[in-house]
Amino acid sequence: MPSAIDKTTGTSTSVLQEGSPHRSRRASLKVLNRNIHQVVLGDQLFDAWYYSPYPDSIILPQPGDGSTAADARNGPSHGHLSGYHSSIRGQEPICPFLYVCPCCFRYTSLKQQFIQHVARHRHLRSQNLEPDQPVPQSAFKVYEWEGHAVWEIDGEREKLYCQNLSLFGKLFLEQKSVFFDTGGFKYYVLTYTKPDISTSPASATAKTRAQKQRSTSANTGEEDDSLYRTRVLGFFSKENLSWDSNNLACILIFPPFQHRQLGQLLMAVSYKLSGWEWEGGVIGGPEKPLSAMGRRSYLRFWSERIARFLMGQTADADAKRVFDNANADGNGRNRKTVLLRKEEMTVKEIGDRTGMLAEDVVAALTEMGMCNVMAPKRKKAKSSTPEVNGTASASLAHAAEIDPEELATVVIHRSKIVEWAEKNGVDLRSPVKEEGFLGEWALSDLAESDNGSQNASGEEGSDA
Repeated sequence: MPSAIDKTTGTSTSVLQEGSPHRSRRASLKVLNRNIHQVVLGDQLFDAWYYSPYPDSIILPQPGDGSTAADARNGPSHGHLSGYHSSIRGQEPICPFLYVCPCCFRYTSLKQQFIQHVARHRHLRSQNLEPDQPVPQSAFKVYEWEGHAVWEIDGEREKLYCQNLSLFGKLFLEQKSVFFDTGGFKYYVLTYTKPDISTSPASATAKTRAQKQRSTSANTGEEDDSLYRTRVLGFFSKENLSWDSNNLACILIFPPFQHRQLGQLLMAVSYKLSGWEWEGGVIGGPEKPLSAMGRRSYLRFWSERIARFLMGQTADADAKRVFDNANADGNGRNRKTVLLRKEEMTVKEIGDRTGMLAEDVVAALTEMGMCNVMAPKRKKAKSSTPEVNGTASASLAHAAEIDPEELATVVIHRSKIVEWAEKNGVDLRSPVKEEGFLGEWALSDLAESDNGSQNASGEEGSDA
């Protein structure tokens, strides 16, 4: 992400200046400068990217702190200046630091208030009056695997938490527009929990070290990291009722945790939660139009999803492989061959098996650049007119037409998929584990019983 500070002059500039790829394509949209310079999220400090409509009572300089709103804006004071209007004027951010609670995402521009607020969370947790997870108590866990968990939060029931999360997310999303009307949305928050030191061989030593750290922090005023054992890494939201069958409205991985394939994980979870593999489920995709960054991310995700499906991995709903493997070539040599389960599939069939819209399937195949389009067949019309001076052949040529039932065919070679995957460093394993889904999204008992019967039959055969 480009810096908002000109390193040559040291002056503040807009991250949405002319020529920036992050600038909105809509010419009528006024570009707002950042109103917040840096964010303190718990024990982490990083830059804000975009404007977010935090209340002026929070981000504007307060009376008695040695500055005024006019001083901050470097202009004359005509009553109360709105952060919205002042941000249009192209001045530097009016709030140097915004302190955000890592547990509830409440915010303040005063460091002392932030310290007191975080201390209250520690006290409540020590008294078992607050859950250890940085999500509301009503949150429902829908996925958990190797420390990562996804929690479903009702935007109507937990309005304050979701509003705070939306305001924080807008600092890093250019086109997000829903901040306060969260009632029609569900939020899915991604968290990561560090491994429990009590389960490690050196647990006694680790506990002793932790006690010393707590003692030191009590004497020096420094904070221990017990509050940060579980962190919020990002989130996505989706409408409860989408007329366009969208399975995702917005998605964000916080800047300190980006470039770890966590966005791919959330995208995969969003497709799973849409229930497209069940009767009555919805085949959909993200809300469009996508931003430039969002389109790049989704093209990558769609391409990998289709590659896993066509390579016979369990990327499709019913976990059936498209390819069957055989180990004999008829000459006694142990060679692995691939037999197509189905030679021809329509784009819609691929979409049905992967939960993707047909337009997204086409976009992904085009992005992968592995399609060889074959022209549709033509049928020749019979002519009852005898050939005179070679005119019959010409008339036949004009009479030739495309059979409306014959559509253009796209040939996809498995070798090209392998080549594309190796070139782009694609892991053909899914970013999510089916075993990690909980509740109604967990693996069905029927599927488990089928697997159990297959394993039993395999064991009987091996005993023979």
